[in-house]
Amino acid sequence: MTTHDRPERTHTAGNQPASNLYARIVVALDGSAHAELVLPYVEALAEQFGSSVILLHATTPAGGIAAAAAAATIPPLAPNIAATPIDPTAVVAAERRAVESELHGLAQRLRSRGLAVSYEQHEGAAADVIIARARELEAGLIAMTTHGRGGLARLVLGSTADMVLRHAPCPVLLVRVGEVAGESA
Repeated sequence: MTTHDRPERTHTAGNQPASNLYARIVVALDGSAHAELVLPYVEALAEQFGSSVILLHATTPAGGIAAAAAAATIPPLAPNIAATPIDPTAVVAAERRAVESELHGLAQRLRSRGLAVSYEQHEGAAADVIIARARELEAGLIAMTTHGRGGLARLVLGSTADMVLRHAPCPVLLVRVGEVAGESA
């Protein structure tokens, strides 16, 4: 776990005044341009309510990468192609550095607009990390984007937004996004 510039807690969830229901806004990010499309909404809310903003990114657990690496040692479907071993430690370290850089840049951008911003990255499944941190931080709001997939796509790919919406300890702001230039859904 990495936490940076954690804002002080001045209220508990049960004692927040009605005028500051959104004292802490947890923003779920995944490194995509899609996820960043929630930021204008967060900025407006944070300015209106004087909220502190916590940028949150869930990173891949080393065990998940190790499982993929183990799968790579299974005889390939094409017998002439050798499996290449993967060092999960290097992959995890590279991901953490990339996430750190992304979060730092976004935090600086929001701070330049006068907002109180901290950022964190935690290892684990995105929905689990978002729900747990929102509960631990006594967040007033979780903000995130959704691709709005339905039917078979949601069944096959799963939906972090759906899981967060069903299990969050606070209200969830979901911003539905389409394709962003240069990325595909």
